[in-house]
Amino acid sequence: MVFTAPIFLMFFLPVFIIFYIVAPNVRIKNITTLAFSIFFFAWGEPVFIGYVLVGTAIDYLAIKVGCAPERPTSQRRRALVLAVTINVAALLYFKYANFFMAETTPLLAQAGWSLGEWRKIALPLGISFITFHKISFVVDLYKGRAPPPRNFLDALLYIFLFPQLIAGPIVRYHDIGDQIIDRSSSADDVLAGFQRFAMGLVKKVLIADQVAVMVQSVAQTPSADLPWEYAWLGALAYTVQIYFDFSGYSDMAIGMARMMGFRFPENFNRPYTATSVTDFWRRWHMTLSRWMHEYLYVPLGGNRASLARTFANLWIVFLLSGFWHGAAWTFVAWGAFHGFFLSLEKAAAHFPWKPSIPAQARQAATFLIVLNGWVLFRADSLSQAMSLWARMYGLGPAPATPQQPFWLMFEPQGLVCLVVGLVLGLAPSRRHPALPPALLAHPAVRLTTGGLLLTAGLAGAFSGNYSPFLYFRF
Repeated sequence: MVFTAPIFLMFFLPVFIIFYIVAPNVRIKNITTLAFSIFFFAWGEPVFIGYVLVGTAIDYLAIKVGCAPERPTSQRRRALVLAVTINVAALLYFKYANFFMAETTPLLAQAGWSLGEWRKIALPLGISFITFHKISFVVDLYKGRAPPPRNFLDALLYIFLFPQLIAGPIVRYHDIGDQIIDRSSSADDVLAGFQRFAMGLVKKVLIADQVAVMVQSVAQTPSADLPWEYAWLGALAYTVQIYFDFSGYSDMAIGMARMMGFRFPENFNRPYTATSVTDFWRRWHMTLSRWMHEYLYVPLGGNRASLARTFANLWIVFLLSGFWHGAAWTFVAWGAFHGFFLSLEKAAAHFPWKPSIPAQARQAATFLIVLNGWVLFRADSLSQAMSLWARMYGLGPAPATPQQPFWLMFEPQGLVCLVVGLVLGLAPSRRHPALPPALLAHPAVRLTTGGLLLTAGLAGAFSGNYSPFLYFRF
């Protein structure tokens, strides 16, 4: 079940809100939310309910028993390491076993060895996000960063909480541990959450899904028949699609959580206005960046050691970040791509002379780097990425088969949405909005704008031009 599916918009969410509102206290609201969240997950992945339940039970026991304060430090540390190891091992098995076998089987065959027939392992929906939440749960409680759950149901609610279950934001346990125990939801929270949810729905169905048709059209065209302008349009369209698709999902998740009284951390902050790759990663998928920084980069030593060690830590983090996104060499290369530019920027910060470059030029250069990175991220193989780059930059022979002009090749609404997405994504935020913040936050304004956005979003959702959320793959 996805947030843009008719059954979610017209049945699941309204029924959940009714039951949630009539629940008399936080305890009953938590039980209601947990029941609906398990149903939400079971709708698409019933066979993996047991995996998440058992895995969460192991984490809970590791914290409540193995990491109890009265136990010796060595025992507490062993319990933590065991829980983290189990979670990482499960992620490696479900997400990377097929990749490992596909890469090693031909090599073993050349050496005369055989592992027999391999049956592909099904990938649980949202396994990467679930694993990161589970690791945050055990590490945060081990370090005393948040109050421990009162019972096993509280622990289950953190893992199964349906707004962030499948594709984030990555909500660390210490972000909402106290909110699970006690929270409130005012009328302003409900209206603000409703408005945010509707905005995310519009981003997804009226921009991301419209330009997705262009992306698919370019991806299905053989590279030899792809003119340079088509290649650039495909790259630009995917750059718009992935931002409005993922930020739209995050807006919907944050909005639903706000209606329930939860305050999720922000996940995007106008990333295409970044003036460096470092700045981009402070703005793009911010909860992943914070998770990687807190649970991986800092334990590795961060930037507290030598410059060479800092570079090594950056590369480790971004190679793993790329591999976390998917079991393919393209994702590893994408992580290395960003690790290279981050290291370059960090090295440049130590240069004694720094040229003065206008902010607009730095933004344009950063956007171009990020766009080329998305080519690698979207490609099915490294060779396909290289071929698309070659077409973008006019390398190799011209297409043998003439193509129609792009304004005839692509549907008009896709081109319009591409332009709108680029304008919205690249335009700097206004420091002094035309309307005062108090007016924008007025209940009547929130209700009206939310209603208009929801109506437009529902119209788009029921139009039939639907594509799954991109981050469901990860």
